[in-house]
Amino acid sequence: MTLAIDVTTVDGPKKDKLILYQSKSNGTISMEIEKVSEFAREIILSEQNWSCKCLGTFRIVSQKSGVADYRKEFNDQLLNNRTPSRGYANFISFAELMDPAKGFYNKSEDKGTLASDFAVEKAKTEENDNQF
Repeated sequence: MTLAIDVTTVDGPKKDKLILYQSKSNGTISMEIEKVSEFAREIILSEQNWSCKCLGTFRIVSQKSGVADYRKEFNDQLLNNRTPSRGYANFISFAELMDPAKGFYNKSEDKGTLASDFAVEKAKTEENDNQF
């Protein structure tokens, strides 16, 4: 299944595809983003300790009138180089995503919309913050 997404980068909005694969063994969803090189940035803090606070929302946009978006919010999440992953391991089940009554998947157009809104403070490093 391919979902159409809009990605907004520092260079402006880009259209792309998000491909979801259902794992037959446990029903998890993994994602592959095509053309990452068009908007990816080098991680410049990989050689030093860093941390920053982040807040935001992950959501699946409703494709059905009168149905609210499926959303999860996070506030004051501390990100750092010692914690390799953040997010939701079980954001939504594949069955729930594809359930026509839920309204997240538009079967006639074979599409859905994932969105993420977030704000991240400037990273603090051992070099720029004595309180690190």
